[in-house]
Amino acid sequence: MPTEPDVNSGPQRRCQVAIIGAGPIGLMFANLLGAAGLEVVILERNPELLGLPRAIAYDAETLRLFAQIGLFDAIAPGLIQDPRVVYFNARGRTLMEMNVPRSPYGHSPLGTFYQPNFERALLDGLTRFQNVRVAFAHHVADLEQDAAGVALRIMTPDGKVRLSAEYVVACDGGASATRDKIGARAVGSTYLERWLVVDARIENHGVDTITFRCDPRRPTVQLPAVGSRVRWEFMQLPGENTEDLLREETVRSLLAPYHDLDKVEIERKTVYAFHARVVDRWRNGRVFLAGDAAHMMPPFAGQGMNGGMKDAANLSWKLAAVLGGQASAEILDTYEVERARNVRAMVNLSRRLGAVIMPTRPAVAGLRDAAFACLNLSAGFRAFIRRGGVLPPPRISRSSLTARGKDGLIGQMAPQPEVAGPASGAPLDHWLGCHQWLALGVGLDPVAELSKRDRSILETLGARFICLNASTSDPMTSGLRCEDSGFLAWAKRNRVHGLLVRPDRFIAQRLDRRANLRSLDMFAPAPSKAGARSREPALAVADGAAP
Repeated sequence: MPTEPDVNSGPQRRCQVAIIGAGPIGLMFANLLGAAGLEVVILERNPELLGLPRAIAYDAETLRLFAQIGLFDAIAPGLIQDPRVVYFNARGRTLMEMNVPRSPYGHSPLGTFYQPNFERALLDGLTRFQNVRVAFAHHVADLEQDAAGVALRIMTPDGKVRLSAEYVVACDGGASATRDKIGARAVGSTYLERWLVVDARIENHGVDTITFRCDPRRPTVQLPAVGSRVRWEFMQLPGENTEDLLREETVRSLLAPYHDLDKVEIERKTVYAFHARVVDRWRNGRVFLAGDAAHMMPPFAGQGMNGGMKDAANLSWKLAAVLGGQASAEILDTYEVERARNVRAMVNLSRRLGAVIMPTRPAVAGLRDAAFACLNLSAGFRAFIRRGGVLPPPRISRSSLTARGKDGLIGQMAPQPEVAGPASGAPLDHWLGCHQWLALGVGLDPVAELSKRDRSILETLGARFICLNASTSDPMTSGLRCEDSGFLAWAKRNRVHGLLVRPDRFIAQRLDRRANLRSLDMFAPAPSKAGARSREPALAVADGAAP
């Protein structure tokens, strides 16, 4: 795959989706859309990957997404998985401690990584797709859209070129020029406080815990990273300026309490202002915003990059369905509906965690410490924090692609238990392609729980039919065994018998043979529009996906 395709020659003047920005979110979109067989061009203004370790925290949804596109094994060696997370006050007393158990989604629930490794794995992953082209040193200067598509005017080292796309996804960061072009506005606030971020290399550093030092004299965060790397974040205090904070002697004086300075190699130092903003519109016609272009949040919940990955998971399969003739463009309206409320909730959670960490007035810090001393008298509170209860489970808001009603199961991410086929065991996603729907039965055959219309739609969409712990005589259904006690307890607690799981692994609806499923209504015209399609997706790239 050429790294700088000539987008102004021959058939390369057009594509189905143009992605602006080759950061981790843009590259993830390109892999997801590439796996769906779409013609994609990714446009990056810089001459190469930035290679900066900006984001550092992952969650289980992000790891599951990497597995879905077949790249988890490429990043796994560089993960610091399941570190303990501790909040200390100025006297070294514990305010909160998290030691989160393995998530029900098949992956580590939290940990750290090295962003350049993620980006390189995602870029290398695109070499699998002849339908995806990457153009570095291509700056999108302007775009115009009409009912037929979007025209992009691009500045390159060789001059101006034009590219026509059916849709555009802008992943061009917090300073997004596309956001302004489509009339979107980032609503929220910017923290007055700034933070010095120092990335260093220290052999045998021994740091294995994410530590928040909630000391009013200088709030500080310390995180282990890959190999010999460690990150510190130091809050800029009133009266300090950025220039003084970045001085070598200042940085080294801040690091001195933690390590022998002779062993510290500083890789990067920068000062950030944290934002808490969400756009007032995620879409204008055929142009979508994702990642930091759509939302910026303080880092205290570790959801900056992970929020963008959730955007990619939500929007990519919908674009694939529209461009594949399986659904009308109306389903694209659900992107903002399903994501915006949850993003705002995560921004607010990040702000609340920041309020625990950031007080610099001793009186305010003292009140905080007294409040946590009282809360920690409760074993229930300590257990809630220890298992990561402060971080909400993955979910989407209700839309026309989910059931109505008060059923709390709808919109949750489907768990991923270990299941066994005829030959061996593997996580449930092993049996699914990248963009595949799943009709799942627990103790029954899901096909028997579908109306005739819904079975026809799911067959046309190339869905997978799986029954756990039950026999089946239907040739469409794969019978698997599950002895995962956590999953079985979840299924019993929630009275799970049949579920419809979307390609982004969220639960759309319970199966019901008595009525057509609302979550499939938008796909009902698909057979007449697109004709019969193979059961298998365009490319099954989930790690270890069954053929």
